[in-house]
Amino acid sequence: MSDIRRIAVWAARCRHSRGFGVQSPWAYAFDRYVVNEHWPYYAYGELAAAHPGLPAAERRVLEFYFRLANHLQPDVVADFGRGDAAFADYVRAGCRRAAVLSPCGGEGEPGRAIDSLPRVDMARFVPSPAVAELWELAVGRTGERSAFVIEGIHSDARCRKLWRGVLADGRTGVTFDLYYCGIVFFDRKRYKQNYIINF
Repeated sequence: MSDIRRIAVWAARCRHSRGFGVQSPWAYAFDRYVVNEHWPYYAYGELAAAHPGLPAAERRVLEFYFRLANHLQPDVVADFGRGDAAFADYVRAGCRRAAVLSPCGGEGEPGRAIDSLPRVDMARFVPSPAVAELWELAVGRTGERSAFVIEGIHSDARCRKLWRGVLADGRTGVTFDLYYCGIVFFDRKRYKQNYIINF
């Protein structure tokens, strides 16, 4: 994404900064202390040294995954993306016990690999022709503490359609639209609402 477009996105969303307009104490805390936490965590320096040369925007999203894993403390993390080592390292730094799996990265059918998982506590989806199918396969493996992240929710018509479907889906709970990605929770005891966040 160009710097000009990034500035335009930030300007359009600046009224959604620092928890402004978020009424739920839980959602406010998640926004301030997980999504937009600016204090440097203990592992950032080590992770940057282990993965040099990453673009700033990509590193920023990876640091968010670190904070999300630290917040959720997931047992099983599914990477329906590129299966890159950087994602796995950032997640494991946030939660050392997390098993980071790439159901699409090996041989065989992704559906069979997903069916072998008892539960998915955290997942990452990236834009691809199969993202909607992978979402459907994985959403049946969620618990009330699960959280999924869908990257590129505004990147093209297919991803925008998927995100609209996620928002309307009765299986999902609270969602957060960070523009660069969408976060989906599955605790349906919380009031279902979509929060627009300036990330």
